[in-house]
Amino acid sequence: MNKGIIFCGVGGDGIITASNICAVALMRANFDVKKSEVHGMSQRGGSVNAFLVFGKKVYSFLPAKGSLNYMFASEKLEALRNVDYLNPDSKLLVNDRIVPIVGANIDEVQIEESLKSYSLDLKLVNFNDVAKQHNMQKAVNTIMLGYFSKIIEIDKKHFIRAISETLNTKLIDINIEAFEVGFNLQ
Repeated sequence: MNKGIIFCGVGGDGIITASNICAVALMRANFDVKKSEVHGMSQRGGSVNAFLVFGKKVYSFLPAKGSLNYMFASEKLEALRNVDYLNPDSKLLVNDRIVPIVGANIDEVQIEESLKSYSLDLKLVNFNDVAKQHNMQKAVNTIMLGYFSKIIEIDKKHFIRAISETLNTKLIDINIEAFEVGFNLQ
C-alpha cells in the first residue's frame, strides 16, 4: 500500500529542500516515489507545499483530501491549513512556532488548540530552540528530518546518503550533524 506525506510551510522555510532530501532517501530505501509542489507566492512568505507518495509502485502523486499518512510542517498555522489532507491514523511532526502575518492578529493559543483538537498523532517540538542550542539555526529542517525519519520508519543511512547527494558540498557535514541531532531527540 502506498503512503503519502505533505511537507508544508512558508516561503524561505526550506520545505522544497526538505522534501527533496526525503524523496531521495525514500528512493534509496527502494521505494517508488512521486512528488509535486505548490509554491505560488513563496517569495513573499506565502504557503509552500510539497507532496510525496511512496510505495512499491506509485501511479498518481496528487493526493486526495484525507489520504495522506504523514505531515512535516515547519510551523503551526500551515499545519492547521493543511490538516484536511490527513486521516485519523496520520502522524504529524510540527515545528512549535508561528510565522507572523503582516497586519494580522494571530491567536497562538487558539491555533494550537485547534490543531490539537484533531484526533491525530501530533508531535509538536520547537525545533528552532533545538537548533539554537546546537548553533545550527540554518539547519532547522534537517534537524526535523532526523526526527521525522523515525516517524516514517526509514533507516537513517538513506537520509545521510540523500543529504550528501542533494545538498551543496559545503553544507553536507553540518546537515548530517543536524540530522543526527534530530534523530537523537526523544
